[in-house]
Amino acid sequence: MKILYITSVLGDIGGSEIYCRDIIKEMLRKGHKVLVVSTEPYDFRHKNAEVFLLPVFGHHAFHKFTAPLFYSRIVKKAVEFRPDVIQSHSNCLMGWIGDKVKKKLNIPHVLLIEMISAKNNNLHTKTIFALEKFLLPKLNYDKLVVWTENMKQKFLLPWGIEEKRIQVIPAALNKENYDLNASGKKVKKKYGDHLIVSIKSLWTTNVLGLVYIVKAMKYVKEKHPEYKYLCIGPGDSGALKKVAEEEKVEDVVLFLGSVSNEEKQEYWAATEIAPHSYVYEFSTSISLLEFLAMGKACVITDIGAVREYLKDAALIVKAEDPKALGEGINKLIENKELRKSLEKKARKLFEEDYSITSTVNRLEKIYLK
Repeated sequence: MKILYITSVLGDIGGSEIYCRDIIKEMLRKGHKVLVVSTEPYDFRHKNAEVFLLPVFGHHAFHKFTAPLFYSRIVKKAVEFRPDVIQSHSNCLMGWIGDKVKKKLNIPHVLLIEMISAKNNNLHTKTIFALEKFLLPKLNYDKLVVWTENMKQKFLLPWGIEEKRIQVIPAALNKENYDLNASGKKVKKKYGDHLIVSIKSLWTTNVLGLVYIVKAMKYVKEKHPEYKYLCIGPGDSGALKKVAEEEKVEDVVLFLGSVSNEEKQEYWAATEIAPHSYVYEFSTSISLLEFLAMGKACVITDIGAVREYLKDAALIVKAEDPKALGEGINKLIENKELRKSLEKKARKLFEEDYSITSTVNRLEKIYLK
């Protein structure tokens, strides 16, 4: 099958980027030819993959807004490629481009929307939400794929989108990228045996969620000062460092910046507890999936579709409450039996529900239908 894949997220850094990368790689592995139209460069190093890179300017967060300016180039490229199906990915702006290609070629169009949240903390996310609400009921697609039932029930159906046009397919990753045999010894030797770890990009919304983890470390430090929290990821950690100083936990909260994909394996392996805190309506978190893939005990704040997504494979605590999060971490520190149980459930849930092979199989069925 020839697939035209339109996306504003692609790469090795950032949850959405990794998810999109893994979908396309799995499509290639299964023998499909894929023309990737993207605002972000990526070398798939595969004979059946071609990347058509769109011009960009300004901050990467704005690339999705500028991409539609070049839709005529995309339509022209699509005519040359002659795809069997259009897959637009991430947001309604990519869906708008897919709509234009569909009108020209009269072929099926599948739109995948990763996240919709009415709880927004900045102009960027508020703008995206407004655009999704306005455009999604109007765009021409054959199927709208979303990550959770919560997104479907809370947003899409009330917005007037027909239920038969909606398909829930959870986010997923390639389990081959997560080495359960990694030791983590080098990391432990450097930072200590008892590590609480986050690995995610330090962008605005993520930082607002991580603030609660930093504040929670005050309660962890009071009872278990031997534990350190490693906050890993590219971006600006300045605001988080300030919070750590205010809470007097700068000695147990360390900001390590970016690490390579190979180094990530060692940090995941060295993790004893993985906390996750959100300030948006959770649909999923690729960072969370990575810790599930590594079989790590997670503490998650209860917001959006968290319970739908995780079932009993993590400890769920009150959202936006540092004390509740700190007490949850302490509970896993003190209850090794519970921690071991969650580790087993985490890996099992990932393998059964969040495999990239399963996701692409389900997308293929939609394409064929």
